[in-house]
Amino acid sequence: MTGRGIVAGAAWMVLFRLFDRSIGIVSTALLARLLLPADFGLVAMAMSVIAVIELATTFSFEIALIRAPDPTREHYDTAWTLNIIVGTCGAIATAAAALPAAAFYGDDRLIPVMVLAGTAWFIAGFENVGTVNFRREMNFAADFRLLAIKRIVGFVVTLAAALMLHSYWALVIGTTAARSAGVILSFAMHPFRPRLSLHRTRELFSFSGWLLISNVAGVVIGKAPHFIVGRFFGAQALGAYSVGAEIAHLTYTELVAPINRAMLPGYSRLIEDPEAFRRTCLDATAGILLLVMPVTVGLVVLAQPIVRVLLGTQWADAVPIIQILAIAGTVSAITSNNVQAYLALGRPHLTTWILAARLGLLAVAIGLLARPWGLRGVAAAELVSSLGSLFVSVPILTSTLHLGIMEYLRAAARPVLACIATGLVMVFVQSLLPQDSGLVAALIELAVVGIVGAVSYPMVVGLLWVASGRPKSIEPQIAGRTWRWLSSAVSRRAQA
Repeated sequence: MTGRGIVAGAAWMVLFRLFDRSIGIVSTALLARLLLPADFGLVAMAMSVIAVIELATTFSFEIALIRAPDPTREHYDTAWTLNIIVGTCGAIATAAAALPAAAFYGDDRLIPVMVLAGTAWFIAGFENVGTVNFRREMNFAADFRLLAIKRIVGFVVTLAAALMLHSYWALVIGTTAARSAGVILSFAMHPFRPRLSLHRTRELFSFSGWLLISNVAGVVIGKAPHFIVGRFFGAQALGAYSVGAEIAHLTYTELVAPINRAMLPGYSRLIEDPEAFRRTCLDATAGILLLVMPVTVGLVVLAQPIVRVLLGTQWADAVPIIQILAIAGTVSAITSNNVQAYLALGRPHLTTWILAARLGLLAVAIGLLARPWGLRGVAAAELVSSLGSLFVSVPILTSTLHLGIMEYLRAAARPVLACIATGLVMVFVQSLLPQDSGLVAALIELAVVGIVGAVSYPMVVGLLWVASGRPKSIEPQIAGRTWRWLSSAVSRRAQA
């Protein structure tokens, strides 16, 4: 039952991310034409500072509740109270950081932007902690509804504000509206009514303290490149870098992050069955690669026409950023699944050490590559650091779960080989098309090369699986579930 619950939960969360990204792509495409790159860059400067404060004070108390075998009402009340305290302190810290941030970037417009963003963070601290039970009980359909409605509110408000203001304020107003909606929806969708309490503070902190350290390292890893680009290359370059990074991270944000949201409660239910835990971890690694790798190949091969169609020719600087960071995102996707296993096993310190190694490598790589290569050097530094964290994470995982390193590598080999072959086919077909910088040519390139990749990839995966002796692996499971889903959909349509 747990295995089916994980698959169903992952499907719901991937569905949400596809829904969320569909809205995000439409939003980015529209806003890129209503606003200037400098508008995105200004907000990215503010959010870089705010993210440092926000994530560095995020204790992830909800994860402690998910892991707990039988949390009491006091656990929930304490988590809610601590979230309010953290939100309040974060809002105050954001307001206090507004003046230094404006001086650092040389732009006084950051002051009111950061004050409003801090207010939104304060409001979000009151979100009903009872909704964590959607994940604990693996009720991901309810989780989907909560996240989807909140996203729609943010999209509608942002677009309306952009149409009226044609200003960077639209981005900040939309974020504030989404967070406010999240609080209202959380109480409307779950009957739990939290009360102020601090009785279980020490117990929650005993697990979440390590997560805080990991969050500090994680936010520095995520935002350090943006600080460097904004400080030394300006708002225009930061706008291109941030938007390029957003597109490049599709592999993680749209597929892996939602799967991980389902994996943690699933792993937590398998702690007493080590063999099932190991098998699920291997299947999850192979499944993530099967889903993520083809998206990465598509982004790398088709980055230029994607930018021309979605953003316009003025965003050409984002093309190499997308290509480099798409690969980095895939590497991080593999590591992130390992992290969920560590958390479920109650070993968050392992995550902290892996992130510490990645942070140190990122600092060295940026120092060596940013000056001679510019934006591409910063992106390359992110790729180097993600590879380093993977090389640290895999041996730790195999040792912790008593897995053979070759067993782990075999689970990943076929998806990687299939994507290399598919990428070569796509590049070959791309070289046969006329070289034209127009919009119509870009659309044709996306359609033709994209279809070739979509058809080639499953065929190559199937051939490699057969060549490997038809092992009991994730490929036939995914194929079987996909076939049953398609057959069911066709049957329902025929009956209608």
